[in-house]
Amino acid sequence: MSRHLPVYLLLDCSESMVGPPLDAVEVGVHSMLQALKRNPYALETVNLSLITFDAKARIIQPLSDVVSVAPPILSIKPGTALGAALTLLRESIERDLVKTTREVKGDWRPLVFILTDGSPTDDWRGPADRLKNAKSSLASIYAIGCGEEADFTILNQVADVCIHMASLSPESLAKLFVWLSASVQSMSSAPDDAIDLRKIPLEKGLELVDQADPPNRSSTADRRQYLHVMCCRTKRFYLLRYVQDPFNHGFVCQDAVPLPDDFFSEGAVKSPPIDANLLNGSAPCPYCHNEEWAQCGFCKHLFCFDPSSVGMKLTCPVCEMTLTMSLDGGGDFSVDGSQG
Repeated sequence: MSRHLPVYLLLDCSESMVGPPLDAVEVGVHSMLQALKRNPYALETVNLSLITFDAKARIIQPLSDVVSVAPPILSIKPGTALGAALTLLRESIERDLVKTTREVKGDWRPLVFILTDGSPTDDWRGPADRLKNAKSSLASIYAIGCGEEADFTILNQVADVCIHMASLSPESLAKLFVWLSASVQSMSSAPDDAIDLRKIPLEKGLELVDQADPPNRSSTADRRQYLHVMCCRTKRFYLLRYVQDPFNHGFVCQDAVPLPDDFFSEGAVKSPPIDANLLNGSAPCPYCHNEEWAQCGFCKHLFCFDPSSVGMKLTCPVCEMTLTMSLDGGGDFSVDGSQG
């Protein structure tokens, strides 16, 4: 019976990853699989599992030899349930790992790579502690924090090694998966505990995080806000992303990104109400290109509208009540956001 090197990829599929970042992760996993399938050591040694997490954690690929692993199709959902993903990881290791006995040499020490761009929206402390304390948790855990929103104060308590990737661009994500491929291939050729993946040269744009002095981040809610808006013509939802204004109080609109049609199939993960006066600007609806959004006074949902329709009567695309459009919000009001 041959010994295997179990490798677990934990992929953040929260709504903050929507658009090009998630597309680039799909391409990166595909290129990584292709590289492993061309490596004779990896073909013989590596077993791979893929776990995604949003509001829930899911095993989308049980631990299998690399030949059996198909490139994943990833989907976006609300939330960042890192704690649920760590629980699923621990349960998977306990179930999957072949342990050493007098008769059998067990599997090599598992490798775990966590890819995330934000802060958890669930309880992560308990699952992290249980993972560290479990006898089966003899795994090397590497956390890759993507972009400026990754919370290394948390990731340092979860992982043995943290790596920061400053940009979420497709080019940066491609370089990340080059490093991941090189790391797994290096371990597959000599899978013992003496190998330290920190010694494998990092691609440009990746840097090790000093665990004694991680970047000091405020909470994601202090730096970004997310709104779900319905297109008034197509009745499809899109995401408005706001980033903290470094010069003034509040947030400025960054972009508008289409959301998949099944986005709300498992419900939304809401944040505390946002003071609408703190949200500056908008971005055109990606479906009909209306330039503004409004809140329905009846159902409180957000929808796009054409500024030229101010003073006219419109129908809310969500509750179908008749409204008179106005740029005057009628004083202070709040809107429901999402945790990203």
